[in-house]
Amino acid sequence: MSRFRCRRATDAWPAPSVGGGRSRWPRRGPSSEPRPILRFARCVRTAARASRRKSAMRIRSTPKSAASGGRRGDSWAWTLGVRGSFRPVMTATRRAGGHQASRAEPAVPARISLTRRCPMAELNGGRLLARCLANEGVRFVFGLPSPEIDPLLAALDEHAIRLVPVRHEAAGAHMAEGLYKTTGQVAAVIGNPGPGSANLLAGVITARHEGVPLVAITSQHRLGLVYPSPPSTFQGQDQLDVYRPVVKWGGPIFSWDRIPEVVRLAFREMWTGRPGPVHLELPAPVLYATGDESSVRVPAPAAYRASLPEASEARIAEVADLLAGAARPLVIAGSGVDRAGANEPLLAVVERLGCPVIASMAGRAVVPLDHPNTVYGLGAGGDLAKREADVVLVLGSRLGNLDLPYDKYWGDPATQRVVQIDVDPRHIGVTRPLALGIVADVKPALASLAAALEAKRTRARDPGFLARCRRAAEEWWKEQMRVVESWAGPGLHPARVIQAIGTAFGPGAIYVTDGGFTSLWAYWFLPPTRPRSYLSILELGMLGTGVPAALGAKLGSPAREVVCVTGDGAAGFHFMEMQSAAREGARITVIVFAEGSWSMEVPNEQMLYGRNFGTEMGTVRWDVVARGLGCEGLYAESLAEVESALAKAREVAGPVVICVRTDRAANLGVAAEAGMRFAEVYQGPM
Repeated sequence: MSRFRCRRATDAWPAPSVGGGRSRWPRRGPSSEPRPILRFARCVRTAARASRRKSAMRIRSTPKSAASGGRRGDSWAWTLGVRGSFRPVMTATRRAGGHQASRAEPAVPARISLTRRCPMAELNGGRLLARCLANEGVRFVFGLPSPEIDPLLAALDEHAIRLVPVRHEAAGAHMAEGLYKTTGQVAAVIGNPGPGSANLLAGVITARHEGVPLVAITSQHRLGLVYPSPPSTFQGQDQLDVYRPVVKWGGPIFSWDRIPEVVRLAFREMWTGRPGPVHLELPAPVLYATGDESSVRVPAPAAYRASLPEASEARIAEVADLLAGAARPLVIAGSGVDRAGANEPLLAVVERLGCPVIASMAGRAVVPLDHPNTVYGLGAGGDLAKREADVVLVLGSRLGNLDLPYDKYWGDPATQRVVQIDVDPRHIGVTRPLALGIVADVKPALASLAAALEAKRTRARDPGFLARCRRAAEEWWKEQMRVVESWAGPGLHPARVIQAIGTAFGPGAIYVTDGGFTSLWAYWFLPPTRPRSYLSILELGMLGTGVPAALGAKLGSPAREVVCVTGDGAAGFHFMEMQSAAREGARITVIVFAEGSWSMEVPNEQMLYGRNFGTEMGTVRWDVVARGLGCEGLYAESLAEVESALAKAREVAGPVVICVRTDRAANLGVAAEAGMRFAEVYQGPM
């Protein structure tokens, strides 16, 4: 009989009781530091001596007696957990008949009381945190388990929160991105100590740039190893310092009783102004700690958060006067209109003014492309509108470089009056001089503005302005897209594949696009969509968001069809999440444009060096990979095969990947002027 006995799951982090401001941890010598999970090397060495078994992955030691909390025949096993963490797991070495199992027989789990393993009668930190998250409307958590975060994950079902395990933490953040952009729901994402939190970082950076609210929860080791972390710490880092520059707000929670308070701090900052990610860090002992449920309050969000700022009546009247007096007004709407749910009042303003409306590159779903007032912004029609407009109303957009805010495309700043309404003061007047800037929630502002213009019975003073802009846009489009009409093959042109996708799924689907040239062809040729139904990389430009964002969108809108159109370079970043889609039963369709090249990098190399380097990726049969991940995999090399595969994909009950062999030369064949405009995004006006 060994003198060593592994702790139970409930004892892995000894849970202190919290009351009267005191935490009572088991003492170890002169220190009051909580006893951690026993180190792997010590456990393996001691348990191996006790059991005399030569097993590299599973070493059992029998408890001294039933008084130790186990049952006769129960044993402990140290198993390799996610990301290399070792932890004790109780198994049973009895067969169903009650006698001792032999070594050759599989262990049969004993009927262990879940209450005894993780006492639900007590409110531990994990349950308290889950309650706080549910109170804030969180319904999904994307991440992976580990001993440091397990108390939270164990409590999610109790609070109707769904855990979605991921293959990479950054993909979890992109799932939260897809969920928010299509439904407005906020999610939590998990980064476990060291590598897990480092992996999560790229997704959080994307969320910060694109205004996606999520709560990044990083778990941490016992306090004796962190704040600061010495070089000797395994899987550890000072995560607070790492996350500080990329979130709106971040902070640690060091005591059980402060969990509700700090969660409120985080969510208040998340929703103040433009939404964005926040960061919570919890050392493991805080989640395992228990306390008196009656000693904490979890108030409803309305009890501690203010509403967004609203434009005053005087400011709205000022904007209405400018627009009513304009001969040629123009409205430019960004993704902020879509996220605010302000699409209807936007159209009410545009239709009342009878003016052109341009959607930003990031805001393609803000107005339907087939609306009679819509003008494509990055062409001759958009140039004419921006150059001749005497009053420009910019809504929910920072007018970033993707929208070419250069003087050559705009009217004289001395005479052109620009009005900008945005919830984020940092977006006001960034690239164009303003006549009036208003920091306000765009939805009530537009509703008030529509009412003010209606009261004035405002009408277009130059009705021919809209017609001229639309005519110029149509002529430019036909000229630039002649490269598609003239394509004779023999390979598949990506634009024709995208047209087939739009025909198959129609305007009611949610479209998620990813990749370089693939995103541009999709922007040009996918059909008009409903609000919050077109996601692209055309904000930060982070490749690899497509597949996980599509999964997040489907989880939030299970009744809608979700289609991801991606290049093969972008697909390679997080394609393993197709296995997550299969596991979760998410019926998404992913079309990979496979040509085996980083094609967007080819033109610059050819122009400057006359050769290519680093652009060849090699051919991947994504349909074959998909089948290995539990998805349906289809392959197409002709337009007829594409149409057949799309029809079949709509009949499949689970996730589908269609690998389409597109032509590299066709993908590179963007019309010269359209390509030049996109180059100006990076290089400035040419």
